[in-house]
Amino acid sequence: MAVSEELRPGDLAGVPSEHERIMGSANIRREAAYFDARAEADAEAQDAAREHHEGLSVEIQASGHRLHELVESLRHDDTSIPSRDDLRPLAVALARHCHATERTALRALDDQHAAAEVVEDDRAEGARLRKNLEDLIMREQPADTFALSVAGVLGNIDLYVAQERRELIPAIERELSPISSARLARHFAA
Repeated sequence: MAVSEELRPGDLAGVPSEHERIMGSANIRREAAYFDARAEADAEAQDAAREHHEGLSVEIQASGHRLHELVESLRHDDTSIPSRDDLRPLAVALARHCHATERTALRALDDQHAAAEVVEDDRAEGARLRKNLEDLIMREQPADTFALSVAGVLGNIDLYVAQERRELIPAIERELSPISSARLARHFAA
């Protein structure tokens, strides 16, 4: 018994029941082209879904983008090293972002075992960055050390935002229903 006789279209996930069984070399090429086109369309749809976020994902991404813009404005101020006063708005924005993310996404994902590691990592990294930024603002240190510390913290905040985009947003979209995501988005205020 050939493989094509063992498998029926209904036995294969994603194969329409009206689809013909594969028989003969011409049919195999035609069927292969059909399945290749479907696989390519599925990959394109997944990419489009990743780029088009909705609900809570949009809010977190927008808040992260605002953090990134603040970081970039501090990095590209060619006049001098950012002062402690220059860092205060970034500290406030980071605290708001972390608080809003905690209040919405991280609490909602706490019950989802698949997202537990993402939630734990995001909480820990957000807390670490807030502490580092607060230490940078409050503690006196030599000018050269301060400049290096500022560069490091700014770089780490950018990495944090990128990590949220790469890990937290897909976890939200995977684990939360669109209705939950939309409700939480209304309560997200960074």
